[in-house]
Amino acid sequence: MKNFLLLLLLNSVVNCYCQKNPWKIAPPEAQGMSSLTLANGIKALQQAGTNIHSLLIIRNNQVVLDAAFYPYRQQYAHDLASVTKSVMSLLIGIAIDKGFITSEQDAVMKYFPEYTIKNDTLKLLTIKDLLSMASGFQCSWAHGEKELEQMQQQVDWAGFMFALPFSSKPGERFSYCSGNFYLLAEILQRATKMKCHEFAKKYLFNVLQFGTTYWDENKQGVNHGWGDLYMRPYDLAKLGSLILNNGKWNGKQVVASTWLQKIQPQYFVHKTESYGYGWWLDSENPHEIQAMGRGGQRMFVLKDKNTIIVATGGGFDAGDMDNLVVNALADYKPKENHYAELQQLVKQLQLPDTGSARKNNFSAAMLNKTYRFEKNDLEITAFRFEKGSNDYYLILDLEDGGKQRMAMGMGNRYVIGQEHLFGLPVALRSYWENNKLHVEYNSLSSINLYKFTFVFNNGSVDFNAEDITNKRKVSLKAR
Repeated sequence: MKNFLLLLLLNSVVNCYCQKNPWKIAPPEAQGMSSLTLANGIKALQQAGTNIHSLLIIRNNQVVLDAAFYPYRQQYAHDLASVTKSVMSLLIGIAIDKGFITSEQDAVMKYFPEYTIKNDTLKLLTIKDLLSMASGFQCSWAHGEKELEQMQQQVDWAGFMFALPFSSKPGERFSYCSGNFYLLAEILQRATKMKCHEFAKKYLFNVLQFGTTYWDENKQGVNHGWGDLYMRPYDLAKLGSLILNNGKWNGKQVVASTWLQKIQPQYFVHKTESYGYGWWLDSENPHEIQAMGRGGQRMFVLKDKNTIIVATGGGFDAGDMDNLVVNALADYKPKENHYAELQQLVKQLQLPDTGSARKNNFSAAMLNKTYRFEKNDLEITAFRFEKGSNDYYLILDLEDGGKQRMAMGMGNRYVIGQEHLFGLPVALRSYWENNKLHVEYNSLSSINLYKFTFVFNNGSVDFNAEDITNKRKVSLKAR
């Protein structure tokens, strides 16, 4: 009886998950695509050790590929990074359509009346300039977006942006500046008297029947308009469907078609790339629109192919995912069908790792002792190890006051835990080798993948961290 009830419960969970996905599943061949080409593309990603989390392809309103790479699962909300900017563009369009904002031609300073304008150039700055990365602020993606980092160290983020010097007049040229989209978030909140996330849920996410979403905010309660929005890959694909269907969802106009028509190349960026209204465009593929984010977060909308591609990951180049679809279409042969092989491969991607039996070198002196760091870029202040009933645990104290207690997955097999901000899943696996403790920290719903090494030396610990996603290494000593 218990097993029967458990089966019913599992079925209800699966059905609940599936009901939120409006598309039916179809073999790629039914949509004129080669399953073999898709399978070979996935194998190439595996062989290259690519840290991809998911790949979703929808063509003609049919799901032709839904691949989740263990330990990630498609039901996990995922950090979209700068794909958030494209979502912000949709929100601004909705706010204009609803009458909260008059026009994207509005002066930015209209929404910040309490600020004294010390630079007359600020009077020229419009919402459109922010949307298309043409604010003119001396702010760019050079040096790891240093202006964004500096802004976040201030109390008044808008005041910091308004104090930046201008390198050009607003509207003259493109310069990628995430702070522009923070200002858009403040404008949206000031105009609607709602947080961006609340506004998004009321006028967009709930209409499209999204699953649970998360959006980080600053101490003033303003959501990060440039990034840190989390949603499921399927829900991001629904936004792609709006682009394909001129802003309609199930016959309801959600985003004004006139707003979507403005997503056109506004400023040249590099080679064939251009930018406009929060979206990336390419002169080589005029029917393609992209939302792009750090670490492999990507949505492609291929209008001429009626196709949506969503990729998430922890640090990989997702730029060729559109080529995978193009090749699968070109390679299609009516008399060939490799769908069974593709299905088997997708199932294998989801299988847990088996781990391995390895010696445990934890001593009593290593356990239950707090080791502290000096201030560091990883924003970890201290750590400790504890022994549980089935595993060992790593406890991290974080600079923002948060604490994470996670099973370590000894034996080098992933164990799922939770991060401290939203309770989203992270995965750890660990093993001892030559008296060194190796821990892989895979943030799953976020972007970063870390490999930690701990070496114990008479009361202190040499700690080495390799940030795989951002290609950097940090060495610290803890006492």
